[in-house]
Amino acid sequence: MRKIIESVPHQFWMGLLVAAAIGAYSWVGESDYQQQVESAQLYCEMSDRGAWPVRPELKCPKPDIQQGLHLVAL
Repeated sequence: MRKIIESVPHQFWMGLLVAAAIGAYSWVGESDYQQQVESAQLYCEMSDRGAWPVRPELKCPKPDIQQGLHLVAL
Protein backbone atom coordinates (compact mmCIF):
# COMPACT_ATOMS: atom_id res chain seq x y z
CA MET A 1 0.00 0.00 0.00
CA ARG A 2 2.85 2.37 0.84
CA LYS A 3 4.42 1.83 -2.59
CA ILE A 4 1.15 2.71 -4.28
CA ILE A 5 0.79 5.94 -2.29
CA GLU A 6 4.42 6.88 -2.94
CA SER A 7 4.06 6.25 -6.69
CA VAL A 8 1.29 8.87 -7.02
CA PRO A 9 2.73 12.29 -7.94
CA HIS A 10 2.91 14.96 -5.26
CA GLN A 11 0.92 17.38 -7.44
CA PHE A 12 -2.02 14.98 -7.43
CA TRP A 13 -2.17 14.95 -3.62
CA MET A 14 -1.93 18.74 -3.48
CA GLY A 15 -4.68 19.06 -6.07
CA LEU A 16 -6.85 16.64 -4.14
CA LEU A 17 -6.26 18.59 -0.93
CA VAL A 18 -7.11 21.91 -2.60
CA ALA A 19 -10.27 20.43 -4.15
CA ALA A 20 -11.37 19.07 -0.77
CA ALA A 21 -10.74 22.46 0.88
CA ILE A 22 -12.75 24.28 -1.79
CA GLY A 23 -15.57 21.76 -1.50
CA ALA A 24 -15.69 22.08 2.28
CA TYR A 25 -15.63 25.88 2.08
CA SER A 26 -18.48 25.98 -0.45
CA TRP A 27 -20.54 23.48 1.56
CA VAL A 28 -20.20 25.58 4.71
CA GLY A 29 -20.94 28.78 2.80
CA GLU A 30 -24.08 27.30 1.24
CA SER A 31 -25.40 26.09 4.59
CA ASP A 32 -24.78 29.54 6.12
CA TYR A 33 -26.65 31.15 3.24
CA GLN A 34 -29.60 28.77 3.60
CA GLN A 35 -29.73 29.46 7.35
CA GLN A 36 -29.81 33.23 6.71
CA VAL A 37 -32.62 32.86 4.18
CA GLU A 38 -34.68 30.73 6.56
CA SER A 39 -34.03 33.17 9.40
CA ALA A 40 -35.19 36.11 7.26
CA GLN A 41 -38.34 34.22 6.25
CA LEU A 42 -39.14 33.44 9.88
CA TYR A 43 -38.60 37.09 10.83
CA CYS A 44 -40.89 38.25 8.03
CA GLU A 45 -43.61 35.81 9.11
CA MET A 46 -43.37 36.86 12.74
CA SER A 47 -43.34 40.58 11.92
CA ASP A 48 -46.41 40.10 9.67
CA ARG A 49 -48.21 38.57 12.66
CA GLY A 50 -47.17 41.54 14.78
CA ALA A 51 -45.11 39.46 17.20
CA TRP A 52 -41.78 41.08 16.28
CA PRO A 53 -41.02 44.67 15.22
CA VAL A 54 -40.64 45.41 11.51
CA ARG A 55 -37.10 45.84 10.18
CA PRO A 56 -37.23 47.85 6.92
CA GLU A 57 -33.80 46.62 5.76
CA LEU A 58 -35.21 43.09 5.28
CA LYS A 59 -37.79 44.29 2.72
CA CYS A 60 -40.39 41.69 3.64
CA PRO A 61 -43.19 41.26 1.09
CA LYS A 62 -46.58 42.62 2.09
CA PRO A 63 -48.93 39.86 3.29
CA ASP A 64 -52.00 39.05 1.21
CA ILE A 65 -55.09 40.05 3.12
CA GLN A 66 -58.18 38.42 1.75
CA GLN A 67 -61.65 39.74 2.43
CA GLY A 68 -63.06 36.90 4.55
CA LEU A 69 -60.06 36.16 6.76
CA HIS A 70 -60.35 38.89 9.40
CA LEU A 71 -63.21 40.19 11.52
CA VAL A 72 -62.13 43.72 10.65
CA ALA A 73 -63.22 43.11 7.07
CA LEU A 74 -66.80 42.51 8.20
